[in-house]
Amino acid sequence: MEKGKILLIDDNPSVLRLNGEFLERAGYAVEMVSSGKQVLEFLEEKTFDLVLLDVNMPDMDGFEVCKKIRESYSLEELPVIFLTCREDFANVEAAFEAGASDYVSKMTPIEILLQRVNVHVQLVQAMKEIRIISLTDALTKCYNRRHAVLTLREWLARESRYGTSFAMVYLDMNGLKRINDGQGHLIGDALLCRFVEALKSVLRSSDMLFRMGGDEFMVLLPDTEKEGAVVCAHRMECAAKAMCPECGEYPFAFGTVHSSEKYSSADSMLLSADERMYHCKERMKRLGAASRD
Repeated sequence: MEKGKILLIDDNPSVLRLNGEFLERAGYAVEMVSSGKQVLEFLEEKTFDLVLLDVNMPDMDGFEVCKKIRESYSLEELPVIFLTCREDFANVEAAFEAGASDYVSKMTPIEILLQRVNVHVQLVQAMKEIRIISLTDALTKCYNRRHAVLTLREWLARESRYGTSFAMVYLDMNGLKRINDGQGHLIGDALLCRFVEALKSVLRSSDMLFRMGGDEFMVLLPDTEKEGAVVCAHRMECAAKAMCPECGEYPFAFGTVHSSEKYSSADSMLLSADERMYHCKERMKRLGAASRD
């Protein structure tokens, strides 16, 4: 089983080959490059659990490369270990000021280097798991309300600064309370999970689905016009009707909003979407189409 992915950087081909082969035998997937420019290009296209970085390189020294990495990745997201012949205090200090996670001499036995690598990779993987848990709804495995608010704030800031537009669909599932009361929460939980599967089946990979609590959900749709949000809602409705017949003829009520409406905050956008969803639910009840909760 692969232990993690490492990006190894050194301008000495022999050092690259020897360290790369050792780390691969230890169970890591290793990519090897010989210049700072290549490092930054690789990180734009691929993800890694750790970077092993030399100081001496032809186009950009390791300190500058590390600074560039830290512009995009925090210490918790991507550890950087300097592996170098320079052992004086000035270079050690410069490395940590640039954002290094650790500093190892090339004279250090390679078995000790491996232990340092293991510790940093295990830490970053644990942090990733904690981050996933903190942002994910435990039952449905879609994103939770906390992540929804943070993401919405970020997207509104981008819209204000760069003019990137997005739409939101806020929806309230029908029938869950009736199922919970009549058949028990285990059946209701299973229905919730099927409902989420139905919604995800018609969403794009760039769309984001959040459980806001109970039977309420939010979908963020990047680069989508107002009309596109309604189309998406009707597609989700068809999918949910097929996979969750217990929800009734209309599986959910929904409201749509768009970033072009210039909301002042995430709270105001959520409130507007919730109000429109509520009006939709009231219309359904008047028509006798919504499930009786």
